[in-house]
Amino acid sequence: MSAPRNKLLARLHCIKKEQGWDDDAYRDILEARSGQRSAADLDDAALARVVAALGGQKPRGAPAENEWAWVNKVDAEKQGFLWKIRRVCINLGIKRGQQVVYAEGVAARIDGHQRYLRMMDATELWKLIGPLERTARYKEGKA
Repeated sequence: MSAPRNKLLARLHCIKKEQGWDDDAYRDILEARSGQRSAADLDDAALARVVAALGGQKPRGAPAENEWAWVNKVDAEKQGFLWKIRRVCINLGIKRGQQVVYAEGVAARIDGHQRYLRMMDATELWKLIGPLERTARYKEGKA
């Protein structure tokens, strides 16, 4: 057996453990994904596809990731602006997990190139709040 195949089989069994699947559930899922009840019966390409498909799943009971958790680690000068940006995104109805991306998209439209909130200084963050608040006011007027 080749080393890449062994790594894929090991990863598949790690996924099984992370998800908390018993043997029957694992085999049912494997059969639904590949048509085989055993990973040993899969060719290398099918094994790679199954690992890729199952590897992106979050473990059951895993805590939801907080996309704003990093804000508490930045300079105090920037924290207030970042929390304000978060609040405006929530008021706009932007779903959790998409708020940072939304704000970065607005910042990119302002500057004409990709902007990351983590890399922006306090002045840039302050400039971002204006368009976000205007959008929020506009949407309130439409409702």
